[in-house]
Amino acid sequence: MSDPRPAPEASTATAAPPPSGGRAPLPRAAWALGAGGLALGLVVGGCSGLGAGALGGALVAGAAGPRVASLLGGDQRSVAEALPEELPRLRALVAEERGLDWEEEVPVHALDDEAFEAALAGDDGDGGGGGEASGSGADEDEWPVGLDDPADGRAETYAALGLTPSATAYQEAWESGDSAVVGFYDSQTREVVLRGVGWTPVVEETLVHELVHALDDQHVDLDAPLEDGLSPEEVTAHAAVVEGDAERVTWAWYDGLDDEQLEEYDLAWEGSGDDEGAGASADAAHDPLVEALTLFPYDYGYVAVDAVDEVRGPAGVTALLEDPLTTTEQVLAAAPAPSASSGLAAPVDVAAPAAPEGAEVLGTGRLGLFPLSLLPLADEAEDEGYFLEDDVVTFAWAGDAWTTWVDPQDEGRACTALLVRLDDARGRDDLADDLDDWVAGAGAVGASLAPVGESDLELRGCGDR
Repeated sequence: MSDPRPAPEASTATAAPPPSGGRAPLPRAAWALGAGGLALGLVVGGCSGLGAGALGGALVAGAAGPRVASLLGGDQRSVAEALPEELPRLRALVAEERGLDWEEEVPVHALDDEAFEAALAGDDGDGGGGGEASGSGADEDEWPVGLDDPADGRAETYAALGLTPSATAYQEAWESGDSAVVGFYDSQTREVVLRGVGWTPVVEETLVHELVHALDDQHVDLDAPLEDGLSPEEVTAHAAVVEGDAERVTWAWYDGLDDEQLEEYDLAWEGSGDDEGAGASADAAHDPLVEALTLFPYDYGYVAVDAVDEVRGPAGVTALLEDPLTTTEQVLAAAPAPSASSGLAAPVDVAAPAAPEGAEVLGTGRLGLFPLSLLPLADEAEDEGYFLEDDVVTFAWAGDAWTTWVDPQDEGRACTALLVRLDDARGRDDLADDLDDWVAGAGAVGASLAPVGESDLELRGCGDR
């Protein structure tokens, strides 16, 4: 489903996009998770994505109110100089939009690139660039991972399904996003950390997004669901609610800009791609699937949360944060049916297909409706990218499971078997018809379909590691 609001033409390197478009993919380092807390990273226009990005809460302000000269040319203030005037205005905007009160002050630190990257990685900062901050990083094994994370055979699975050229290409693109993170909220230390010591439109936008996380976290324990051993799809769905609300509020900020301020904002975005650390470098590895999966919580989460807010108001958004969605199907269903998405049945348990006897198994897991719906777009993704402009591939998805293993005939390739369970035989047959183009266009992976039992469909393929 496409974003309902107008957006300037944008690319990840030079864009002037509104909050939910044109961002670069981010690495998992944005999750600086430690001692029960996790950091939320904002990337060129939004937080870093799931796994590659983080979770946070969102509560924000209503009327954008009059904008001050901080967005206009000639503002040479540092963040430290600007905050006494700008922070109260932005805090009020966030609180009004979310219908929540601030329970305590949230420290805001602005760091130069070196100090910011140290804080993002969880190292103690020395305050270089205008403030002291220390990230709450933890062992990577403790970080919750989303569908974008390449570990445990996911990258190989995506390659075997023809969604990415190879697992290695996916991994490299996923790891290339550190420089795209421009801010984060650390829910353990309850502070916001910004990249950049000068006050700019990008810094202001980042601050609005992260203040939403900070306010949400004062009313809802955003980390609590992540302590329950969630699957990657559950993490992604939870992130979509958290990040979607922050995006919704950031849109309120954006919609308050007049023509002159919008022009200055666009110029700031164009310039941000030229600054080291302000965005993904021009030669950074790029993969359309990495971008689609890391930005799912922002692009689709925004649409879902905005739909819930339209029907149920800020209280409905808070309720959604307290009892988060658990599948990408629920997120995708929220726009057409905001009152029903949280009531969709939980996915059924599907037994993972067996790998060939003696094959080295790389992993098992659940794909989810969103990646499944990208399959028909795989053939054109390199040029067109992945974005669902029409309906999802099926409305009858009930669950799925995949197993991926090293090809016994070629160690440089991985093979996968994905078993999708539909509500009934009609749903299975319709999905098979919708995936005809995927089978025809994914010849390099030897894509195949086969009905199994009364309502299951098995997809198979092999791709480069």
